[in-house]
Amino acid sequence: MLLDYLPKFMQSISEIKKIMIVCEPEINQINENIDLILRDLFVYGSTQTGTEHYEKMLKITPKKNDSLKKRQYDILALYNQTLPFTLETLKYKLNAICGENGYTLEMIYEEFLLKVIVLLEKKETIYTVKNLLEAIVPVNIQLDSSLDFNLWKHLTPYTWKSLSRIDWKYIKEDEIIAKDRNPVNKY
Repeated sequence: MLLDYLPKFMQSISEIKKIMIVCEPEINQINENIDLILRDLFVYGSTQTGTEHYEKMLKITPKKNDSLKKRQYDILALYNQTLPFTLETLKYKLNAICGENGYTLEMIYEEFLLKVIVLLEKKETIYTVKNLLEAIVPVNIQLDSSLDFNLWKHLTPYTWKSLSRIDWKYIKEDEIIAKDRNPVNKY
């Protein structure tokens, strides 16, 4: 309470009490606004307004269904682009976006081909990964980035009858089936 900040002899004056009571909501609002401004100084944890400001500066157009956290990851991915390109820096950035076991990475040197496969559990990050690869991978290296969809060979534990009731689109993107497979980063 604002009154507590005043000296004891002023706290007993009725006019001062009323002024402090009237001013307190506005002072609280100012403090909340200061907290929001401080949050917006950093990308991760920024408010909706702060995130929109970063997106405007970086010319990022978010998708309608992107969460605030996902949009912040996109901003950080763009900020974290550093040159020169190495597989170590790429792996570090992919770990930040997808998690350590959320993708597979393979560089086929004789074909100048970089393969990045994002696991189904991290499918919301695929566009962020593709944008990162487009921005930092040299143009002489071919890119192959995709989702690790479920294949027929992954469905052997299931019966045809149990799968026939489900649309293939849902089967190929089912995360429960995909969790049994462990990726290995190769390079």
